[in-house]
Amino acid sequence: MNIDTSSYYINPNTRSLTSNKNKTAIKDKEALDFMFDRMRPVEDLITVLKTHINLAERTFVNKASNSINLAAGTRIRVNDGYVLTVKPQGVEVHGEEGYNPYDQDAYLKAQSMATALDTLLRNAGGTMKTVAHSKEGYERFTQDVTNVLGYMGIDTGKDFYVNGMKYSKNSQGYIESEANTQAKAAYEQLKANNRTYEFADERTRKQIAYMSDYYLVTVPEDVRAAWQAALEETGINPFPSGYCSVLQQLATEQDFLTGGNDNIFGNSLASSINAVNRILDRIANPLAAVTEENEVYLQREKEFYNSFMEKLKQLKQ
Repeated sequence: MNIDTSSYYINPNTRSLTSNKNKTAIKDKEALDFMFDRMRPVEDLITVLKTHINLAERTFVNKASNSINLAAGTRIRVNDGYVLTVKPQGVEVHGEEGYNPYDQDAYLKAQSMATALDTLLRNAGGTMKTVAHSKEGYERFTQDVTNVLGYMGIDTGKDFYVNGMKYSKNSQGYIESEANTQAKAAYEQLKANNRTYEFADERTRKQIAYMSDYYLVTVPEDVRAAWQAALEETGINPFPSGYCSVLQQLATEQDFLTGGNDNIFGNSLASSINAVNRILDRIANPLAAVTEENEVYLQREKEFYNSFMEKLKQLKQ
């Protein structure tokens, strides 16, 4: 298949490539919100760091329960004469009398622990959700937290508590709060739900409706009704997040073959049936090796388009 790839543009309405620059225009505000929702950062770090830490009213260490409470003004003696001071604005590091101001390694070690403790306290107090943004970051955070809490007699090798928040090491060996563990589980469940039509939230249903309207824009009303009936009957989301559907793939290929026409379904029942046949054929004969995860999506797509096809055949009778 020879496809003209001389000009690439992003069609924000479908999150796919197009050869037609005119398709780069936002179709409507809903599409703009849809795109920006996926680009918005997880957390505004500047706002987080400007927000005071929610600290305990008083400081105490309980080695029996492996827990600590840290209040403003708490001083923690760490390595090589350095002291960490807990304040609502953050954790400061400074040297006591006799420390060596020229020992750069000692200072960097103390500063790294201060940064980790600052992050830990913000996370425990609910003002910072994400403690790191890479594997290396999580490894460094875990090691520095282990180091600084070790000076207070807290063992991070087992469950421990900081200002009332429970922490444990996850399956990867990284320190994680109970709140974060629960939030991750809830998020994974939400993603699983949003890959369906039956259990999708309102925002995802609106996205499904938007994408459906884009591809079915010229088909007869009874074909649109058949599509909606297939959605409700199968409970399948044909446009799951993180996966390029076969419909989107074929539309992109047709776009480049024709110089901008990605209208797969055409404007009649016959053209719609032809399009579904193409989709089912591509599902049965993918162009490249399919991962285990994508195989699950393919089978769900197959179920959806088989249901849609049955309804189209009934219209033909």
